[in-house]
Amino acid sequence: MSGMTSPSSTGLSHDFLAQAIVLSQELLSDIFSKINSVADLTPEREYIWNNQLMSLTSDVSQFVEITTLISKVMMNRKHSIFMEIKESHIQLLFILKGVVQAQQKQDLFALEDLIKYELKDNLTQWKIDLIPQTKRLLNT
Repeated sequence: MSGMTSPSSTGLSHDFLAQAIVLSQELLSDIFSKINSVADLTPEREYIWNNQLMSLTSDVSQFVEITTLISKVMMNRKHSIFMEIKESHIQLLFILKGVVQAQQKQDLFALEDLIKYELKDNLTQWKIDLIPQTKRLLNT
């Protein structure tokens, strides 16, 4: 049975992917809400602001983990989306590193740019392109 996939494991893989995609979409919605709430906070409310930033970076990290699992399963199906996902993950991790550094330096301008533009743009790519592609591939 080596190299063969049983019908039950194929169904399990499909169910796993479907659930993981739904979870990633829900997490993405939460992240966009947090991006908007972080942008609305002022540094004068530093404690709340820092907690929101920590929660945002944690959610983005979870998003990367979930979408990494999705891409690994998709890679087994030899779909070209894997490279796009890998590149997006690399960008997301660089953005997160920049957010942490800007927060440590209390560089509010850099932090705002990273969150409002870099992070939001990358996650928008997921929302309008990568997740829909993954769903389409799952259903083929």
